Amino acid sequence: MLRVAVIICMIAFTAVVVFAEVSSRGPGATAAARPEAPLSTSTSSVARPPFETCPPGADACVDTRLRISWLQHDGQITYGPVPVMPGTADTHGGEVTPQGFYRVQWKAVSLTSDEFDEPMPFAVFFAPGGVAFHEGSLTSSSHGCVHLSWADARYYFDHLQVGANVAVFGGQPPLS
Repeated sequence: MLRVAVIICMIAFTAVVVFAEVSSRGPGATAAARPEAPLSTSTSSVARPPFETCPPGADACVDTRLRISWLQHDGQITYGPVPVMPGTADTHGGEVTPQGFYRVQWKAVSLTSDEFDEPMPFAVFFAPGGVAFHEGSLTSSSHGCVHLSWADARYYFDHLQVGANVAVFGGQPPLS
């Protein structure tokens, strides 16, 4: 009987703590006021992104050090974060994904790189030199592009329009 009473008290205490947490946000609380990341529409599970490093004006954010990316609107995450594989200066002749603030220049559903003879499905080109988001390996670095899973590449292709802002930051990722 004592064990049942302890369990009931623990459940009641948990409910009070959860209620107090939700109530403390107030009825007008927005996602921006909450300390946790907004819910992702992606099924990927990766670390929470460092919100303060991506400008609110960016539509797509890439943290090359953490190897994650997300889409956002007015600084609020709308998709992701998702795992990515940026370009790295490794022994396979890869190029480092350039850091900076860019705009989407053009898109191609199905393309093969002339320079590397590599497929680039759902390519969204954003930086000089043919750097793009596209479907690719998440374990082998690219030649400077940002690899995404097939589902994430398609989502980025469908939701990033020509002219969208892309922020790439985080420094050099660890060698693969």
